[in-house]
Amino acid sequence: MKNNAMDYLPRMVIFSRVVELGAFSKAARELGLTSSSVSQHISALEAILGTTLLHRTTRKLSLTEAGQAFYANCARIVALADEARLNTESLHNELVGELRIAASSFMASEYLVPALENFIHEHPRLRIHIDVNDHNVDLMDKSVDLALRVGKAPGAEDVYLTQLEAVLCAAPSYLQARAPIRTPEDLMHQQFLFFTPHGTSVEVALRDRGGQCMQMRLTPHITANHARSLRRLALQGHGVARLLRSKVQEDLDAGRLVVVLPDWSLESYSAFLTTKHRAPVPQKILACIEQIRAYFRRRHPVDAGKSRPG
Repeated sequence: MKNNAMDYLPRMVIFSRVVELGAFSKAARELGLTSSSVSQHISALEAILGTTLLHRTTRKLSLTEAGQAFYANCARIVALADEARLNTESLHNELVGELRIAASSFMASEYLVPALENFIHEHPRLRIHIDVNDHNVDLMDKSVDLALRVGKAPGAEDVYLTQLEAVLCAAPSYLQARAPIRTPEDLMHQQFLFFTPHGTSVEVALRDRGGQCMQMRLTPHITANHARSLRRLALQGHGVARLLRSKVQEDLDAGRLVVVLPDWSLESYSAFLTTKHRAPVPQKILACIEQIRAYFRRRHPVDAGKSRPG
């Protein structure tokens, strides 16, 4: 009958410590076993191998020729096992190995890459891969460790970063060619450019300065999962776009785009981090999260110390 590795691998560790410490009793104390148990394991190992490994006397132990050859292999295997354990602990506790981070094109260039500038310099042993994609990737499917996202409702285990204002805006050429937009109801007659993978209607929440709220369901004329493309379509005069203000502030300042219904505000979005890892989270991921959080606190000091929106 063929022996299973589990029959002898643990006993190889016991045998190695007996040889290195020179006594069953010393090995037993170190391994948390009894001397008789250690002796039984050595006898079982000899039975499995079909040879004597140790000469036993009342005063000392000595290796047989077979025992010397076997010990050399045992010592090498135990050393490899210790190395594997240390490497695994290193990957968890130190900033080494690979770190995969996902973000949209805008969030990657505007926030993620600037946030990681010092982090990359400080941890040269960490290999970082940035996955830029304008739709939310499956973290498990893509083996992504951490994702920087923008959405309306961060999960309970996500790390909230800040609120990002959204605006409805359009090019002057579009607005000049259509009826004026003075009230939310006027939006029903407009063409919309929405960031969404769906071609169906989209819920839009508006609030005026007096606190009055209005929920509207609008049907987009063009949809895309790439924010820069939507901005370009808006600049070309194809419709009213819902975009983050930070993406179009320069266009607004230059008059290339105009905010629609300036007395009404859109529901803001949350920037947050999400990870596939659960406790204990590897140190490299915790350190990266803190680096990104610190960057957001510098960029958005008004939100520093605020809790997530509820």
